[in-house]
Amino acid sequence: MQPKQDPLAPSQRMRIAYLLAFVGGYLDAYTYRVRGGVFANTQTGNVVKLGIALADGRAEACLTYLLPIGVFVAGLFVTLHIEELLTLRKLRLVRRVVLTLEMCVLAIVGLIPLGQEWDLLANSLVSFVAAMQYESFTMFHGNAIATTMTTGNLRKFVDCLFRGTIHQEPKELARAGKFLIVIVAFFAGALVSSRVSNSMKAEAVMPAIAVLGLTIVIITVLHHLR
Repeated sequence: MQPKQDPLAPSQRMRIAYLLAFVGGYLDAYTYRVRGGVFANTQTGNVVKLGIALADGRAEACLTYLLPIGVFVAGLFVTLHIEELLTLRKLRLVRRVVLTLEMCVLAIVGLIPLGQEWDLLANSLVSFVAAMQYESFTMFHGNAIATTMTTGNLRKFVDCLFRGTIHQEPKELARAGKFLIVIVAFFAGALVSSRVSNSMKAEAVMPAIAVLGLTIVIITVLHHLR
């Protein structure tokens, strides 16, 4: 598989992390505001709800939670397969292929009408996209950063801030700044998505596609400048 710890790789520059974090926050707010109050990027809630449904004997409700979990797993599996397939062929297009596939899936999401049953499908597809992004983009400038969720980034921000201030380590303060910008980018994505969703409804996913397209362009330009 393609190594994920090269801090000089164009897809691992911090500006890419900021853009993808924006998309992560945007999609979470989109599914919450437009698609039935669901956070589709992570599966913790679905696993908990699945356990509650089983405990309550509501077998019919299990599919509601099993589907996005299964699609998330499928997204991880597909991404790993893409990475292995392209790496074996010595093609340096793994992450751009992943981003292109994300754009295609999100375009389908934008065409899915609103409604409880349709929203389940749309949210599952967003979970698929989130899984791909989560698996394929893990390291940025030597830092393990998640762009589809923010809890881990908050912990690392505080950890770096603590070492930078209490132990007087300037490099840790610089790392804390990077994590903070990622967190702010995630927040900005949620904020913009909430505004856009009020007017665009189901099609509000389209700006996320545009940001992913911009990310592909930047990675491509950086590759040519190496």
